[in-house]
This record gives sequence, structure tokens and C-alpha cells, in this order.
Amino acid sequence: MVRSALLMLLVPTWVNADGYGFNIQRAELLRDGSGQVYKLDADIDYRFSEPAIDALRNGVPLDLVLRIIIKQESGWWWRRTLLEQKFSFRIDYHSLSKLYQIIYDNNTPPRNFVSFNGLLETMGSIREMPVLQSTLLKQGERYGAILTVGLDIESLPLPLRPVAYISPAWHLSSPQYKWTFVN
Repeated sequence: MVRSALLMLLVPTWVNADGYGFNIQRAELLRDGSGQVYKLDADIDYRFSEPAIDALRNGVPLDLVLRIIIKQESGWWWRRTLLEQKFSFRIDYHSLSKLYQIIYDNNTPPRNFVSFNGLLETMGSIREMPVLQSTLLKQGERYGAILTVGLDIESLPLPLRPVAYISPAWHLSSPQYKWTFVN
């Protein structure tokens, strides 16, 4: 009993006891070369549960939603929300070609991968994703940012949703990752 309690203390809080969960390890907003656009750089560790991986390998696409919120800070409290934006993407497996695929919700072409690990590595490394025009922020002001990522259960096929709602193995999301920056 004591040994299992000690082991639970060693498991990160974002990882389920079964070893699955999502974790944002690093995130920052950087200005592009022109200084006009803030772009997101982030590193995310995706650990899918076995039921989610089995569903993916059996033809069920998985939709993920990356959500970013930017708020203006004021003293100890954040004031008004300046941006609340969602970026969606879908991962899929094609059994005939044995390829994994990321399909983005914007005009970016889909990307194919021969391994699930290759897919996870690419998904987990977000670089220079445009988020916000810097002109929307006041010069010298401090802002707070919050980033989360999670599996969209509502996008699953209807027969799978009841199982996903009640099974913890399908509740895949990250804790909020918060940071501040000055424009």
C-alpha cells in the first residue's frame, strides 16, 4: 500500500495512473521577423491511451483542439480577454498504405508519417504558428497567455461517444500552461 502511494507521487500530475495524458512542456509567443505577428512555439508531450490508439488504428480519426487565450494583465489580476482562439487538427491512420496523417483545419497540406512516433514528434513540436497581430497589443504592457490541448470527444463517431464520455481513457487533455510576456 505504501509502495503504491509512493509510486503515485513519482508520476507527473498530467499523466494518468495508466500512463496516458497530454503535457505542454514549453510555450512562448515570439514576434516574426517583421515584428508584426506573434507566433506560437510550443513543445507538447502526447501520450494517448490504448483505447484511443486502437480506435485510430481501426479507422477512427481523432480530432485535437489547441486553445490559446491572451489576457491583458493588471496588477494581481488579469483583466479583459484579448484573444481566445482554437486551432483544430485531425490525426488519421490509413490501413491500406499503413500511413498516419495529420490534417490541419487551415490551408496547410496534410502530412504523412510511416510511424506513430514520427506523428507524435511532429505534433509535439509547434513552430512559428501565427496567432496574433502585434498591433492589437499596447507597447510596454504585460499580457498573460494560457495554452491547452485536448482530444475533442464531440468529434468522435456517435456510437463511440457514450463510451468516451464515461471512460477516463478518452479524457485526454493537458493542464493549462500559463506564462506572461511584455509587448
